[in-house]
Amino acid sequence: MSDAPETVVIGLGNVILSDDGLGAHSLRRLRDRYPPADRIELIEGGTAGLLLLPHLADARRAIIIDAIDTGAPPGTLVRLPGEDWASTYAIRITPHDIGLRDLLAAARLSGAWPQELVLHGAQPASTAIGTQLSAPLAAALDPLVHAILAELAAWDATASQAAPPPATNTISRPACA
Repeated sequence: MSDAPETVVIGLGNVILSDDGLGAHSLRRLRDRYPPADRIELIEGGTAGLLLLPHLADARRAIIIDAIDTGAPPGTLVRLPGEDWASTYAIRITPHDIGLRDLLAAARLSGAWPQELVLHGAQPASTAIGTQLSAPLAAALDPLVHAILAELAAWDATASQAAPPPATNTISRPACA
């Protein structure tokens, strides 16, 4: 049996650009409050881009967390399932769209694509210089973490504590046909 994690949760973002750091803040909250179960790896990916490819290659399932611009009100949770979301949303939806798009393209080309991949995040209010999340994203942080825990539970890769129900202020789009 391999020591590689079955599931990876990767938090993206630059923590000195306010809401851009959502992925990192979410990952830290998840790690601090709900230590991961065996075979789940939590990775603070920052702006690492292609350096994250080995983590995807080793995982069967992946959740990527980032600030996601869908034009919704700030703080609105977003969940984009399936491997086709990157091509469906060709417009810039995250501040790391180019790096994330490159990472996912490399994963496809190299055979490192996880069996399941979901992008979780929230609509940012500001990406100005600052280390604190805006009020709408600070309020969305716990509901976002709960949505991630619910995803892990649905994958039967449950975190060490039971996941509360996901928030209701969420945009969820089905995988592309």
